[in-house]
Amino acid sequence: MPDAPEKLTVTDTGIAPYIYFEGAPNFGFANGVINVTLAANRHLLREGAPVSDVVATAHLRCNVPAALELRNALDAALLLAARPQGGAQ
Repeated sequence: MPDAPEKLTVTDTGIAPYIYFEGAPNFGFANGVINVTLAANRHLLREGAPVSDVVATAHLRCNVPAALELRNALDAALLLAARPQGGAQ
């Protein structure tokens, strides 16, 4: 198992995008790189009629240590989301 990542100080330049997604339909691993495609529903009007489809919103690429760090961050965020709102913490 890889060593734990060192603690970093991160600054914000104001140009990092916010990525919204509703699913992760595709993933893989090749040449030491983990890849995950993120997707979201899109609702548009075409010739006056509403249509919906699913589009890719991001293509994540990372090494194994970064994927582990992302998974740990998501697990921790899910624990926060599971707490009762307004209750004792």
